[in-house]
Amino acid sequence: MQVKVFESKDMATGLRMVKAELGPDALILSTKTIRSGKLGLLGKSHFEITAAIDSSWPHKGGKSLPVEDESHRDTLDSEREMLLSSHREHMTEDGLTYNSSSRLNGSSLSRESVSPVKKKEFIPEEQSPLQEEVNELKAMIKNLGQEMLRINRHQGGSTTGNDFKNSGTEDVPLHSLHQRLLDYGISEETAQTISSFAKESLTLDEISDPFKQQQFVATTINDLLRVRPDIFQENRRQHRIALVGPTGVGKTTTLAKIAASFLSNHSGSIGFITVDTYRIAAVEQLKVYGDIMNIPVEVVLNPEQLENALLKFRDKDLVLIDTAGRSPQDSFCIDELVSFFRPDFSIEKHLVLSATTRENELFNTFQRFSVLGIDHAIITKIDECTSLGLLLDIQIREQIPYSYITNGQRVPEDIIEADREVLTQLIMSPGKGLPYE
Repeated sequence: MQVKVFESKDMATGLRMVKAELGPDALILSTKTIRSGKLGLLGKSHFEITAAIDSSWPHKGGKSLPVEDESHRDTLDSEREMLLSSHREHMTEDGLTYNSSSRLNGSSLSRESVSPVKKKEFIPEEQSPLQEEVNELKAMIKNLGQEMLRINRHQGGSTTGNDFKNSGTEDVPLHSLHQRLLDYGISEETAQTISSFAKESLTLDEISDPFKQQQFVATTINDLLRVRPDIFQENRRQHRIALVGPTGVGKTTTLAKIAASFLSNHSGSIGFITVDTYRIAAVEQLKVYGDIMNIPVEVVLNPEQLENALLKFRDKDLVLIDTAGRSPQDSFCIDELVSFFRPDFSIEKHLVLSATTRENELFNTFQRFSVLGIDHAIITKIDECTSLGLLLDIQIREQIPYSYITNGQRVPEDIIEADREVLTQLIMSPGKGLPYE
């Protein structure tokens, strides 16, 4: 048994590395996301894949493996068990399930022509003084979190919310700020970091002032959010946008809302493409929207048909692509979708997520769909949530800008372009919905 750990910038690249090194019959022991920096602030993430191959297996391609003697194989088997026990713990933390039968077979990753898609970094058009302050704020939060962790480890303590409850009476106003963040639905870890930053940034009198405390929280949340408010502001000949994500999050309805919003605010033509061949109802629903808005619809079954549809819509200003819902646990279906997004197609991928999804499942979805090279995130069904602190937690952990948020089924009313002030108000006003409904 040969065990090896691979590191890569994304899952697709990592799996190709495994296949090239160990062959298509390699056994995937674990996958893990490694992030740098406290809470992932300003830190980059990469993937770590632990894979193995038995020298007795017949290999189909890939590099030939050395023949090992029995004693060496026993040693590797022992190392494999140690790796398994260690990585199972990390996999549980990441919301992944170990499956000893999962193999890297040719059907799931035989498309060598598909290049990995890099996540696009959102860069503002100009670096304003406010943006410089934002960058400084993020760096301070990151450094503060690391320093707190170092001090706590040195003192033998732990960094939890109880630190505030057990501290002196001079920190009572800080308790109030910390509890305010928790009431917004913000995670304990994020609330701890922001509270610690407040302690370093504000005087006791400022923290004790309810107005200044709320103003500080609003400014901090606003500065940490990443949005792309107008995805059509770039002067491009054509915009191509695909909505991807799990089932039941409202991709088709959201696609129709984006189309209606584009027609209302921009002068241009649109084409619909659907690769959702699993649900006839979804295809028919998109055709109904197409008839209402006078938008042509193309149904495609494979990447070649998608290429032809894009060629047919080459004169359109906007091409919107609907996809079938994929279970985050079904890696084969997600890998299958990769083949539709060839780099030369220049398609933006917007991951659609429901605000009602549990936190662990949400982050697991981000991780599984990251193989597609997600450019933006769309949050739906915010009208069904009593708190939206998760909007901030997503940004801190994933650092993918929001493009839209939706709050109902009405087309085209229940959608707005992502805006930091609006998102901040949503987070700080639990259960009140959009500010200008």
